[in-house]
Amino acid sequence: MRDISYRSPVIKLDDDKYKTFIRTMPRNYSVVVMFTAMAPNRNCKICKETHNEFTTLARSFRYSRAFDSQLFFTMVDYDGGAAIFQRLRLTSAPVIIHFPANGKRKKEDRYDLERRGIQAESVGKWVKERTEVNVEIIRQPNYTNAILLGVFLFAVSGTLFIKGNSLDFLYKWRYWAITSMFIMFAMTSGQMWLHIRGAPFAHVDRNSGRTSFIHGSSNMMFVAESYIVAIVNGIICLGFILLADAPKDAANPMSKYMSYGGLATVVLFFSILLAIFRMKHRGYPYSLLF
Repeated sequence: MRDISYRSPVIKLDDDKYKTFIRTMPRNYSVVVMFTAMAPNRNCKICKETHNEFTTLARSFRYSRAFDSQLFFTMVDYDGGAAIFQRLRLTSAPVIIHFPANGKRKKEDRYDLERRGIQAESVGKWVKERTEVNVEIIRQPNYTNAILLGVFLFAVSGTLFIKGNSLDFLYKWRYWAITSMFIMFAMTSGQMWLHIRGAPFAHVDRNSGRTSFIHGSSNMMFVAESYIVAIVNGIICLGFILLADAPKDAANPMSKYMSYGGLATVVLFFSILLAIFRMKHRGYPYSLLF
C-alpha cells in the first residue's frame, strides 16, 4: 500500500482490495476509510465536500514527516463497493471509519461527522486520537478572500471619492440600524457555524425523494434552515417595529392597525420559531400556537 500511496494519497478500494488490505489479518498498519457516493446521480453534495477535505488530509499526511507505512487513507465508493456497505450495514454516506492494526473496532473508531464537522483539521484531530499520528494540514493558497477584500476596499474608496463633499449618509441612524440588523440576523441564524462546518443546503431522501430543509437534530443544521430562521427573526423584528412605531393617538386608525398587525406578526412567527426549535429538541415542552 505504501507504493500506491506515493501515487495517490487516497487509495480507492473495491471489494477485492478491501478484503486484501483491510480484512486480511494480521496486519501492521491502520487504515482510515471514507465510505462515500460520488456518482452524479447520487446527488450527494456533502460527499463531494467531505471528499475534498479528506483528500486534503491525506495529501497533507503524504507530504509530512509523519508519513510512514503504519497509516493509510482509503475510500470506498458505493457504486464500486455496494457489498462492502452491506457488510458493514452502512445506510448513508459519507462515513469515515478507522480500522486499527490490532484488536476490534470501538465505537470511537467511527468519526462523528455531524458533531465534529467535515473540515480536514477536525478529521485530523480525530485521526491523532485514534492512531497518535499528528497530521499538520497543508492547504493550497486561497486568494478569494483577498480579492473580495480588495473589491470591498475599492468600492469604499470609490464611494468616499465620489461623495467626498457629502458624507451625511454616514450619520443617518437608519442606515446603521438596517446594516446592524442584517449582520445580527446572519449571525443568529447560524451562518458562522455553517461556514465552519460546511453543511449541505438541504437533504434529499433517497427512498422517498422528499427534501428536508430543517435538520431533525440539535447538533446539525442545513443552509436552507439558516435562511428560514433569519427570515422568521426578521419578520418578528418587523412586528416589534410596528408595535413601537404605532401612533400613540388612539383616535388615529393607523394606531389600531399597526398595533394589532404587529402583535399578530410577533405571536404568529414566534410560534413558528418555537415549532422549529421543538423539531430540533424533541423534549422541549413549550409551544405557543402550534
